This record gives sequence, structure tokens and C-alpha cells, in this order.
Amino acid sequence: MELEIRKRTNRELVFKIKGEDHTLGNLVAKMALRHPNVELAAYTIEHPLDGSPVVRIITDGTKDPVDVLIEVLENSKRISLELLSVVKNKLGVSE
Repeated sequence: MELEIRKRTNRELVFKIKGEDHTLGNLVAKMALRHPNVELAAYTIEHPLDGSPVVRIITDGTKDPVDVLIEVLENSKRISLELLSVVKNKLGVSE
């Protein structure tokens, strides 16, 4: 995985996640929309042969978009670990 920063201002962050696809782009965008300081979050795939998502996060200006992205990723990790624990418990898989 590689990250290409396309744009970074005090309100907006645009980056390409090379080597990934809709799955990660959609996760980051959808989770960012839940953040109280985010006004817009979306992703696009610029070309089907490339397939790497370009994610755009625009904040209300009260919080740096990089800080917002870090919070979004940490929250996504927390939720994923919680789901993993529930799945293991429900299916009787030992840690």
C-alpha cells in the first residue's frame, strides 16, 4: 500500500491509496462522514484499469483534516477489532 497526497489545506485532504480498491476507499469515506467535523467525504476511482481510490475529506475548518483522518482510521480499527472479538466468541475460536 502506498499513499499519494494530492491536496492538503487547512480544510481539505485529498489522497490516493495505491494498491487498494473500492473496499478501503468506501470504508474511509463512510467512516469519515460520521465524524462531527466533516462536511464532505467521498472517494472516486479515476480509471478502471488503475482501480486505486482517491479519497477527499473536507472539514468544517475547526479541525485539521489530517487529524480527522487519523481519528477515523483509529475508530475503524477499534470497530474492526471489536467485530473480530465478537466473531471469535460467537464461533468458539480461541484467541
